[in-house]
Amino acid sequence: MKIFHIVSNKEWGGGEQYVYDLSQHQQADGIEITIFCKPVEAIVQKYTEAGMKVLPLALGGALDMKSAWQMAKFISKAGPCTIHAHNFKDAFTACYARCLSSNKQVRVVMCRHLTRKGKNTLLYRWLYRHLDRLIFDSELSKSAFLSTGPTIDADKLGIVHTSIVVPEGVTTADIRSKYQIPDDCVIGMFHGRLDPEKGLDTLLDALALLKDKTFRLVLVGRGSEEYTAHLKQVVAEQGLSEKVIFAGFVHPVLPYVAAADFGILASTVQEGCPLSPQEYMSQGHPVIVTDNGGQREYVVQEQNGLLVPPGDAQALAEAIARLIDDAPLRQRLGQQAKADFDDHLNYDHFYAKIKRVYS
Repeated sequence: MKIFHIVSNKEWGGGEQYVYDLSQHQQADGIEITIFCKPVEAIVQKYTEAGMKVLPLALGGALDMKSAWQMAKFISKAGPCTIHAHNFKDAFTACYARCLSSNKQVRVVMCRHLTRKGKNTLLYRWLYRHLDRLIFDSELSKSAFLSTGPTIDADKLGIVHTSIVVPEGVTTADIRSKYQIPDDCVIGMFHGRLDPEKGLDTLLDALALLKDKTFRLVLVGRGSEEYTAHLKQVVAEQGLSEKVIFAGFVHPVLPYVAAADFGILASTVQEGCPLSPQEYMSQGHPVIVTDNGGQREYVVQEQNGLLVPPGDAQALAEAIARLIDDAPLRQRLGQQAKADFDDHLNYDHFYAKIKRVYS
């Protein structure tokens, strides 16, 4: 089998990592992998060092016929193969290339990693007819796409929840020593992009209601200088300077996740399949998440975590207080979180579903 992935971003991000992890597993399965990507040195180098064939293309979107012609020339001699696109603009290029090539054994699949409404213009209806499969990262993403009634065959649609690769033998970072956190302090953690849509202002408002509790919140990640300065100002104004730790960007992040007692994702926007809750679950920790995104499809109230309404500081404070005060609850939820991750959320489970998409 030959698989061609299309990566069209200008910098390394979650989509590029998704393709990287998937391609490594596919190579281990004996599948020949080729990456079509923009000629960005850091991206080309990353995939090349992993032993993947990389073909730089402009990948300018739905009207870039030059990239389609170049791709068509390459796939014409590929025999049975699949082109895997990860957004609609690249799916157009893939479908054009198949039409322009002499290869009738090309399949085009696309994974949709966003929670947005589907377009139903003449051009997009043409694309939907030419896609072989359209896979969503959650029920939520599929429902959002279908809410505008796009014309596409139902048997082309599927759902595969994204997962994370957990390396063997994750070590636990000694963040208590590094940040002088007392042994009796419970550690809550957020990791990800420091951005308003992650609900961090609501999180700080919730913590302001819990000043009498013995805890530390570790914020792992980075954002714009302006927003990071805003968060630090709020922390100072709310009297939370001794409670909140800005750890900055950390890689790899799982050792920090392993050192936490529970995780928090207070997103105020709908995310299709956010991965940070899975990272806590993989390490046996419960999570507090907002119930407005795809995370509610695998975080179950009172079973492996707690769900709260988005933007509700009081509800979030009450959930945090429960996990701070109740160690047996943290342990019970964390054990079930680990069991659920191992049973149906881990990367092997994800990869088995993706392989069926190519069949």
